[in-house]
Amino acid sequence: MWCGTALYEISWQLMKNLSRNILLGLICLSVTTVNAVAQTDTATVIRCAAAHSDSIKLVRNPSLRQLGIRSEQMIQEYLHRKGAGLRTATIEEVTIPVVVHVLHNSPNAGDQAGTGRANDPNIPLEQIQSQIDVLNEDYANASGYKGFYTDSLAVDTKIRFRLVKVVRAYTPIAEFNALTDGPKVAAASPPWPTDRYLNIWTCQFSAGYLGTSQFPLVTEITPETQGLSTSQERDNALTDGVIIDYRYFGRNAASVTNSLYDIGRTTTHEVGHWLGLKHIWGDGNCASDFCDDTPVAQSWNKATDLACRPVFSRCEGFLSRNMTENYMDYSPDRCMSIFTADQTARMHAVLVLSPRRAKLVENTRRTDKNILVNIYPNPVDKVLSADIYTPDFQSFSVDVFNVRGVKMVSGITNWAQINVMDYPSGLYFLRVTTDNESVTKRFLIR
Repeated sequence: MWCGTALYEISWQLMKNLSRNILLGLICLSVTTVNAVAQTDTATVIRCAAAHSDSIKLVRNPSLRQLGIRSEQMIQEYLHRKGAGLRTATIEEVTIPVVVHVLHNSPNAGDQAGTGRANDPNIPLEQIQSQIDVLNEDYANASGYKGFYTDSLAVDTKIRFRLVKVVRAYTPIAEFNALTDGPKVAAASPPWPTDRYLNIWTCQFSAGYLGTSQFPLVTEITPETQGLSTSQERDNALTDGVIIDYRYFGRNAASVTNSLYDIGRTTTHEVGHWLGLKHIWGDGNCASDFCDDTPVAQSWNKATDLACRPVFSRCEGFLSRNMTENYMDYSPDRCMSIFTADQTARMHAVLVLSPRRAKLVENTRRTDKNILVNIYPNPVDKVLSADIYTPDFQSFSVDVFNVRGVKMVSGITNWAQINVMDYPSGLYFLRVTTDNESVTKRFLIR
């Protein structure tokens, strides 16, 4: 059990670490973003925009800082309570269903794939499946590369991935800004329910970025709050996922422009963020990633070739070898092979503590043979939400009718959050339909 003093000391230390990391992240943003723009003409790439994107959100909404501090406190308290129980030998395997949204510029393509070559973001199924294969290899500790720390510290995370749907969507936008265009990407191909699926979008990025992702929000789940969303959870649901430049998605993509990143490990890295992992240098000079078994690092790996050379850091007066093999560094794809036990424990803690992630895990473990629908709040006056389970991740559509049988909402696909503020008060019916069955629920608008 935690005592008050211990909790206070850890909370104070976390606040210091997080405040320092956030400040350093903002400094890093101002420097790295300028460099990215200046160096684009020389084909320089930047692996990850996630931390930079979060820094921009923090500037726009300073209240997110306290949410980040509280989230980290909850993760650390949970890990302390569970202790050795979160070692990999006792962790139950989780399979995460994945929906890949392919954004392309071919208005007549429909559901047909393109080549995935230069200027053709409509990547083929083979490229998409190769990325799922890479994710499963990397998260199972089966990458095949042996680095300095691999034998002693690499573990199987017990996290797996299953491709359940590819959605192809035309967009007139040729390039997206990885730092700020998440909402535009999600609008081009709306996500499937983010509490049931990992949504991954592929598109073309500007300014040299390879990928970005949304960090999980962690709020305490109790019997009273299970299934409910905080305002931050609701506001961020539509952009909750991972976005990857199509040229770096999958193994040996046809249009890859930098051979350092040709195996698909940018997606491995970004999914790590989606599961709550930080960069191994903590986004600052010798900052913390909150994992004790990853050596402290001064910065990211700045390798420019495939030699997989060692990198060293001097932090607090001690010289140590960086874990360049770690998927949360910026090493070349061929030089990566490690998630550690502490990183694994952290990811599984997030799968328990983050409401959408926890609901996703719950849905993957259900064995019901029929559609299950739970709508809330009921009665409703603003936004009606529905938790919808379909066997084997079947696609579904949602329609809403009034008491006279008039269809008020038609054909919402794989998403169930409906604004009812403009509808007259009264009784309505929500119908969920798959290829095999349909279920109807009543609700009242006040």
